[in-house]
Amino acid sequence: MLNNIEVKKLTEFTGHQNPIYSLIAAPEPGRFFSAGGDKIVVEWNIEDPSTGIPIAKTLFTIYSMCICGNYLLAGTSEGAVHVIDLATKNEIKYFQIPGEGVFDIQYSTEHQLIVASTAKGSLIFIDPKEFKILETLQLSNEKIRSVAFNTTRPYLYAACADTKVYVVDINKKEKIYEFEAHTWSCNAVYYNSEKDELITASKDAHTRLWDIKKEFEMIKNIPAHNYAIYQMRFNPSLRIYATAARDKTIKLWDENFEILTRINKEDFNGHLNSVNSIVWLDDNHLVSGSDDRKIILWEVKLI
Repeated sequence: MLNNIEVKKLTEFTGHQNPIYSLIAAPEPGRFFSAGGDKIVVEWNIEDPSTGIPIAKTLFTIYSMCICGNYLLAGTSEGAVHVIDLATKNEIKYFQIPGEGVFDIQYSTEHQLIVASTAKGSLIFIDPKEFKILETLQLSNEKIRSVAFNTTRPYLYAACADTKVYVVDINKKEKIYEFEAHTWSCNAVYYNSEKDELITASKDAHTRLWDIKKEFEMIKNIPAHNYAIYQMRFNPSLRIYATAARDKTIKLWDENFEILTRINKEDFNGHLNSVNSIVWLDDNHLVSGSDDRKIILWEVKLI
């Protein structure tokens, strides 16, 4: 491990009664939202970690969240999407989408489009102004765990439990390519616009880098964790990646996916169970959520 990174545990946010499955930064600095098995969306302020404000209650487990302007979208285990006005804290729209379980929701400012992915292998294209379903695209019979927009071209990448990544033309709303990315479920995908590379992470505990210009030729394979990797987030300022996994750890990597440090219980007083979700709040603050029902705020600095 390199010695030019410093990680410090700042505080814990407690109050959820079930595992945390989704974390997302709020529009305001120093704030974020959490949700999971107790079916509640909670707003937190890092300056006041003892007080979480419930802003929405759903009927089912919340798997995913997305911020679109001043609205929060929450996707549930039963295929519901709740649209919440963050100014009034009121739900302004609710709709049921085809496919049980909404595993990911992403909004692209570049493409002015929201895309949700489901447990039954479909992508749902949603209008970000009226929050209505535009079209549905069936890609697989298995879960689509994660989606990532290409920020410079009209493409979307979908990471699927059938081990594949699907490349979708978002203008035509159709699949244009697919490739087998891992030996087990492909759980996370990220597009690096500077290098025009795709990064994937899997249930097989590996992370892989892919060269888009060479028809997704594998650049690198990293045995990154001991068990399934659930999320991957990039910090463009520090130029480091964070990965969260079932092995109860968070790992930090440089931009070439060389290991920087491993955040665990023993060395950092980290999580006791699977780490399901992570989010960068700013250049130096990372938040993580776990099956242990805890949310932890980490300070990360290059030294």
